[in-house]
Amino acid sequence: MINKSPYNLIQSFRFALAGIYFALRHERNLRIHFAAGVVVVRISRYYETLTRGEFCLLLLLIGFVITCELINTAVEKTVDLETPVFHSLAKIAKDVAAGAVLVSSLTSIAVGLILFWDMDTIRFILSDIAARPWGWLFGAALALAWIILPQSPAVKQDK
Repeated sequence: MINKSPYNLIQSFRFALAGIYFALRHERNLRIHFAAGVVVVRISRYYETLTRGEFCLLLLLIGFVITCELINTAVEKTVDLETPVFHSLAKIAKDVAAGAVLVSSLTSIAVGLILFWDMDTIRFILSDIAARPWGWLFGAALALAWIILPQSPAVKQDK
């Protein structure tokens, strides 16, 4: 018999959020992708001709890259748990998962370039940054600190 208790549904969301929280605290590359997604959404506000469909495509690609990074983290942690010493198949599993992140990132960059390549808007963004540099510098400094500084101690494996 299947338990249809709402507690199980709520608990599954808690587990999912705990996984995202863990990855954001421990995985620098996920923080980079997350920060890049925030920048893309911020920059998209300058493009008045960006359609709802194009904006949805940007959001889907941001989500896709972050999802690939989360799956990569899950593969890496599982491989590390099961294979504490070097094994060529473990390396292949990790490399392929990392390759999925790379492919999704490069695809997202290509789509972003296609959607955002408008020299007039790029000039306007640069002039806006020049007109209000302190806000942009403060945001960039916060993002860099969040990406670079360690978020928490490394996870210890039980032996």
